[in-house]
Amino acid sequence: MIKQSLLFITLFFCMIFTASGQENPVDKNGLALDTIVHFTKADLDSIFGLRLTNKAGWIFKSGNKQDASPVDIDLAGWERLSPSQITNDMADGSGKFEGWFRLQFTIDSAFAKLPLYLDKEDHAAEDIYINGKLFRQFGEKGKDRASFKEHIQDFEIRSPIFLEPDTTYTLAIHYVDYSTNWGVAKIVPLGSTRFVTNDYFDYMSFLGYKVLFNLIGSFIFFILFWLLYLLIREDSELFMIALFSSLMLLLNICIAFNGGDSLFFTLPSKYMVILLFTRGILSNYFFLFCFLFGYRIFYGKHSKWFILASIILIIIPYYAALVLYLVIGIFLAFLSIKSKKREVSVRILLYSLTLSYIITATGLIYRYSNLTDDFTLRLIMVYSDTIGKAILFLGMLAFVAYRMREKNVNMQQNAMELVKLEAEKSALITSQNEKLELKVKERTSALNQSLNDLKATQSQLIQSEKMASLGELTAGIAHEIQNPLNFVNNFSEVSNELIDEMNEELDKGDLEEAKAISLDIKQNLEKINHHGKRADNIVKGMLQHSRSSSGTKEPTDINALTDEYLRLAYHGLRAKDKSFNAELVTDFDESIGTVDIVPQDMGRVILNLITNAFYAVNEKKQRDVNFKPIVAVSTKKTDDRITISVSDNGDGIPEKVKEKIFQPFFTTKPTGEGTGLGLSMSYDIVTKGHGGELKVETTKHKGTTFIIELPNSTNN
Repeated sequence: MIKQSLLFITLFFCMIFTASGQENPVDKNGLALDTIVHFTKADLDSIFGLRLTNKAGWIFKSGNKQDASPVDIDLAGWERLSPSQITNDMADGSGKFEGWFRLQFTIDSAFAKLPLYLDKEDHAAEDIYINGKLFRQFGEKGKDRASFKEHIQDFEIRSPIFLEPDTTYTLAIHYVDYSTNWGVAKIVPLGSTRFVTNDYFDYMSFLGYKVLFNLIGSFIFFILFWLLYLLIREDSELFMIALFSSLMLLLNICIAFNGGDSLFFTLPSKYMVILLFTRGILSNYFFLFCFLFGYRIFYGKHSKWFILASIILIIIPYYAALVLYLVIGIFLAFLSIKSKKREVSVRILLYSLTLSYIITATGLIYRYSNLTDDFTLRLIMVYSDTIGKAILFLGMLAFVAYRMREKNVNMQQNAMELVKLEAEKSALITSQNEKLELKVKERTSALNQSLNDLKATQSQLIQSEKMASLGELTAGIAHEIQNPLNFVNNFSEVSNELIDEMNEELDKGDLEEAKAISLDIKQNLEKINHHGKRADNIVKGMLQHSRSSSGTKEPTDINALTDEYLRLAYHGLRAKDKSFNAELVTDFDESIGTVDIVPQDMGRVILNLITNAFYAVNEKKQRDVNFKPIVAVSTKKTDDRITISVSDNGDGIPEKVKEKIFQPFFTTKPTGEGTGLGLSMSYDIVTKGHGGELKVETTKHKGTTFIIELPNSTNN
């Protein structure tokens, strides 16, 4: 019993001691966890109101095992921690960070009757309690990551709160967030909860108009400059301006949805991180692009140091980048001063680029070089940025306008020079034409003379060919005309003797005998007449062959014409070479009758082919004494063609020679034995003069056949 009483007394005193220790717990530095923070007028920012997270009075307890929103709670297990001190390693295995933050504070009388609004920038979900009552919710805490909805700032003005001076307020925040690839902090500092005034919303409204102006302006200039470049692609400066307008549009889009000094803040953090990264890159490259742009406009080419400067701008520290910005500004000012003698468009663009760069960079450097952040500094940066962009856009517009004007002036000058040059060219061309016409007349006269000479030479050659063929006929004609002359002479002598006998019989008075003798004389006279006509025909044929053709077709016995020229050619060759003999084979189609041809021309063709055949067999005979020359001539009639063939059994014609035999002046005979015009003239007579064909068929060592095919125009 005594032991039980002692144990009860011991436990009772322990409970009393523990309870008394929990009334005012302290942190590791001995500072009480229930410390009350007092806000004075110095803590009130002209734009962002009361920034609560910078105070040291915050306490924190991880998890949500108990409701920590009431004013009086047990502070056992709490620790000193501000929302801005949250780190990634505080999240659990699932990436969740959850806990309660508490701050007790009072305000100065300067805040009396001042409407305040609870606001925050970070993406954490928060339930905010003031003196145990739920005052505002940001986002949705949910039960897990899937049901969690982060806070997205929208600058909507909500119900104000009026804090009373010398009154203790307990601010409790149930804080929930999930880490992402960028950790719990994501893109903006954690613990950005604050009380803001109406000035904050006025300032954000002002920023909204500024960003809206930048967005609309950059979009309009983006469309305008790209359209101008597409219309005038040869102007490389327009491409640079269009590229710059694209950079400005992307930069303004990133600024508009990036929070802070922006128009909207309506995107989740996973997109905001990308926009923030892109904004940082484009902001840096904006200044570098100004340097590149000015260099390109002034020197007409790109800087070789652009890539190096790009790398340096990314890796150098922030304050070193400020030095680089200063160097770029000095360089642009140097180009502007040096451009006094350049075109107006170049000067305008360099002046506006330099002025815009200096104004924008000055505002940016002035703000970030100050440790404090107040409304005046922010306005300086906003105005400098807006004015700088406006000056640059107007300068680019003026550049395009003056550049178009300069191009028009250059085009007019070029057009005038072209007109002048064309006039000079026209005068020169006229002079050259006159000289050319004179030369053409001289050349034409010379060509006409040459043509006349060629025609005369051609006529002489043709006549020479005719005379050559006539020479071939002379011996044959002499042989042929000798026979009728012999008959005439013989029958004349016999007739004289018969006349003497007839006179003797008349003297005797024997009339019967005289009449018989007179009949013999009559027969002799008929034979003399026949052979005389034969000689006459031979002479007429020779004369007809020698004179020029009239070109008039007339009915001709093709068989008789062919046979006559065969005999004449044969006897002509025998007259020159008594040892020559050849077998003559004829096969004439008697159904042919007469054919409408030019007899002189066709006779020359037949004579030329027969003479060539005799020449071929004679050449072979001289090499082979056992060779028996044969020359065959035939005619044949079909429904639409008359065919004349001249064949020999000579050596034939080689293939390489066969392709050229109808070409003028081509001959296989030794020099002096042929003109090379025989077959050429024969081909023209047959094809052009008679509408026929002249073909050749040959076999090596067996002979050659020339075939004349004429249209069937027989007249039976």
